[in-house]
Amino acid sequence: MKKEDAKQLADQAITQLKEELKAGRSESLLRYLDSMSRFHSYSWTNSLLIMLQNPEATLVAGFQRWLRVGRYVRKGEKGIGIMAPLVYRGRSDSSDQHSGPSSEATGKGERSIRGFKMVHVFDVSQTEGEDLPDTAKIAGDPGHLLDSLEELIRSNGIELRYEELPIGTKGVSRKGEIGIAMNLDSAERFAVLAHELAHEWMHDVEQRQNLPKTVRETEAEAVAYVVCRSFGLDCSTRSSDYIQMYRGDEATLIASLERIQRTSARMIHSLSEATTTETEERLEAMTVD
Repeated sequence: MKKEDAKQLADQAITQLKEELKAGRSESLLRYLDSMSRFHSYSWTNSLLIMLQNPEATLVAGFQRWLRVGRYVRKGEKGIGIMAPLVYRGRSDSSDQHSGPSSEATGKGERSIRGFKMVHVFDVSQTEGEDLPDTAKIAGDPGHLLDSLEELIRSNGIELRYEELPIGTKGVSRKGEIGIAMNLDSAERFAVLAHELAHEWMHDVEQRQNLPKTVRETEAEAVAYVVCRSFGLDCSTRSSDYIQMYRGDEATLIASLERIQRTSARMIHSLSEATTTETEERLEAMTVD
């Protein structure tokens, strides 16, 4: 696949998303958000390209990366084209070029992106070799992740209050304070907390004044959906109601997708770090005499 082909593919998908949302349908956007939940470390454009080329993909990596973990791409498999930045490092006497999504500059000088090139990755289903470590997933119950999310909110200087809210209101973001309705079950509480934290992180005072409420609510719920799906929780029924409310032009949709990707990746990364730390602490406690 060439860069021009990838751009045309993404443009067509964005147009389809826009038309479906205008018509009150959210199926394509939910499929895309599912892809984002699996590939949250990738840009929203690359998540979209992966979904369009291989909707069943679950874990992708380049040819050499698969070899490093003891797996090899089967002969004849077709790669998934994504865009990788061309990263340059400025130096006083010369400029070095680095390409690829994980290039790291060394030495002195500042890095700058001067374009993109097409690279190819392969899904794990296209490879054979050594088994990969199992990734712990939850199904229907957030477990200790709920405590981690509450702690994440407080550690960001946001007051968390469980209180009586008007009928039909499960949560509210007050910029610096989150109110959550009492008596929610743990799975719904997790989704509502993720939704309200997304508001806190994404929508400053200016955006709350200038962005339509339907756009703000759709963005926050899309983040909650991606975060829930990333950790194995199903909130598709709840989220589809929010996402059908979206109204906006193509530029607004693209800006929303960028904010959704950045915010969901930040939340998932923070919760994953907390989960790793808690697991290590529990294992350490078990080994203490």
